[in-house]
Amino acid sequence: MRRTWILGLLLACGAPASATDVPEYETLLKKAAAIRPPVADFAWQQIPWHIDAAAALKEAKAENRPLLVWLAGGRDRDGSPLERC
Repeated sequence: MRRTWILGLLLACGAPASATDVPEYETLLKKAAAIRPPVADFAWQQIPWHIDAAAALKEAKAENRPLLVWLAGGRDRDGSPLERC
């Protein structure tokens, strides 16, 4: 019974794809390049972020620049709130 079920499943799926059905490597690279985000989308990774608030405040005052404070908390410091909102 089990063998006939497996055989029926294989017949329903059809024959395996041949090597000509698989896109060429260059075609795959072109498709990947088309959906890859531009370098400008990753500019935030070049910002020198600080973990120590005192050091960040000291540097901001020294450079006469504003300070962006991003607070995220939670039990595991993953940004999840402590309670349901």
